[in-house]
This record gives sequence, C-alpha cells and structure tokens, in this order.
Amino acid sequence: MADSLDARIVYLLFFPHVSPVTGQAQPPTLKKSAPYFLELDTEFAELGQSQVSVEGCAVSVRRQVIDGQVQSVECAYTLPDLLNPASNARKQALHNKLRETILREAGYGGSFFEEYMVICLSVAPPTPEEFTQANRLALATLLRSQSLSETEVDQTLISRAQYSERDLTIVDWEGALIIAAEGDFHSDIELLKIGNYQLLRYRLLDRAIERNLERVRRELTSKRRLNFLSDAVLREALEQRLEILLSFEKTEQLLLLIGDWYSAQLYRLIVDEFYINDWKAAVRGKLDQLESITSAVRENFAFSWQRFLDIVQIAGWLILLVGYFVLFFLDVWQQK
Repeated sequence: MADSLDARIVYLLFFPHVSPVTGQAQPPTLKKSAPYFLELDTEFAELGQSQVSVEGCAVSVRRQVIDGQVQSVECAYTLPDLLNPASNARKQALHNKLRETILREAGYGGSFFEEYMVICLSVAPPTPEEFTQANRLALATLLRSQSLSETEVDQTLISRAQYSERDLTIVDWEGALIIAAEGDFHSDIELLKIGNYQLLRYRLLDRAIERNLERVRRELTSKRRLNFLSDAVLREALEQRLEILLSFEKTEQLLLLIGDWYSAQLYRLIVDEFYINDWKAAVRGKLDQLESITSAVRENFAFSWQRFLDIVQIAGWLILLVGYFVLFFLDVWQQK
C-alpha cells in the first residue's frame, strides 16, 4: 500500500519583490485549535492564483507578497507513487522548470532567492512515527534531493513537532514532511513561509550591509572626505537595525508567545533548521562594525573641522596682532 502512496507536494519560491503591491494585505492564520491567538504583524498580500501545466503535471500556483518586500510563490501538485526512487528525479525536474519559469515571468534575474519543498500526506499507515521509520531513507532522500548516508538520514529526520498521535511534521533545511490525518497542512506551511521569508530578508540585509562596508572602504582608500557618505551610511545602518527590531523580532516574539503552543514549538524548529539566529547574529555584528566605522569617520571629520576652525581663529588673531604693531610703528614714525 505504501509503495503506491500519492502525495501532495508544495514547492515554495521566495525572491525580492519590486513591483507595487495592489493586493489586500492580511496576517496569516496559524492556529490549529489554540485557546487564544494573537495576530501576527507579518502581512501577506494576494497577487492571484492560477492553474498551469508543467512537464505534463497540473500545478496550482498562488502568488503573494510578504510585507511588501518578498514575493512568495506557492506551487501545489500531486506526486504519484511517492516512495518510488524515480519520483525524486521527477520532482526535481518539475521544481527546476517551475523556478526557471516563475523567475523569468517575474523579471527577476538575481541570485538571491529561497526555494523550499513540503511533502503533505493525509495517510501514513499504520502511524506517522512507524511510517517515517519504515521509509526513512526514501523520505530523507526526497527532502534533500540527493543520496544520503545513514548519519545524514538521521540528521534530516531529527527535527520533529507533533500536534497529536495522528500528526507529525519533520523540518529540514531543504524541505519538510507534514503528516496530518485531517489534511490540515495550511498552518504549518504558513509558518514555513514566514521562516523562509525571514531567512531571505536577513540574506538581503547582509548583502546591503556588505555593500555599505565596501563603499566606506573604497572612500577611505581614495582619501576623500567622508562626512556626507558616513552620514548616509550611518542613517541606512540605523534604518536596518530598526527593521530588525520592528519587523523580525516582533514577529518572533509573537510566534513564541501566542497561545498556540504547537505553532511556537514548530517555529523554534524552523528557526534552528534555517539558522535564522546565526544570520541575525551575523547581520547585527556587521551593523555594529558599520556603525563603529562611520561614527569614527564622523568624529575624525568633526575633530578635523574643529582643528581647522581653531587654526583660522589663531590666524585671525595673528593678523590683528600684526596689524596692531604695524599701526603702532606707523604712528610712532609719523610723530618723529
């Protein structure tokens, strides 16, 4: 029975959004059956849905923009005979074609994007735990899209969250497996979207900070005055730090404090698997460096300007003093 198991595959693609957002923005719905729930401030604006055929496979496509910054494209299709070794190659070919088509149609040719795959199963006999154990190699290979050693299989399947005995979610760096007897995949997928969005935003922030550091380095080596540049760079660094505080950390705190304990548990797994805290620490460290350098430049410029004003003031006093002596000697000479 398991050998002919069909699965719903959700392929997620995230990349920077550059066009104006026209859709209705609203926070995601994450709860399964929480006693109370706080709405997140992360906003998803709908761009539209469509049905397409890729490599002979019917694919449902949903496009959204998250916080007006990142476009999220959710592609869902049915993969027959999931555990067949040939299914992995077919899945990968579909995803390569989807990525190429979506990025081309969006007009995005950059290298900063995130892609993620979710395997959704409503049937996993006899139990989710026993099913994953019996098919661990095939499932891990599907999640990583490559051949794995025993150690790598264990690492792929280790991060788990369970809402009930009939449900199981496994989160890995490249993909996730969601087993939900009632077919409730939406909540977990929304959390995975938020995780991928945060990861991409940290990568984009990291690139922007690196560019500013390079700008300062070039200006320093060119020995040009840096006051106006340092002002602009410092202002941008402060805006980036504010973005981290208001956008990311507020969302993280809400996800960890909401009444839905399961969503909080799953989000912690996503943060760990996506190395989001490592990215956050790296971005903060580079922001500290950038602010330190630009502040030092500003202080040096202020010191140089003050020194120049002091020299001008001394020169003015010297001119007055010389003028006084000249007038004095002229007056003495005329009296003779």
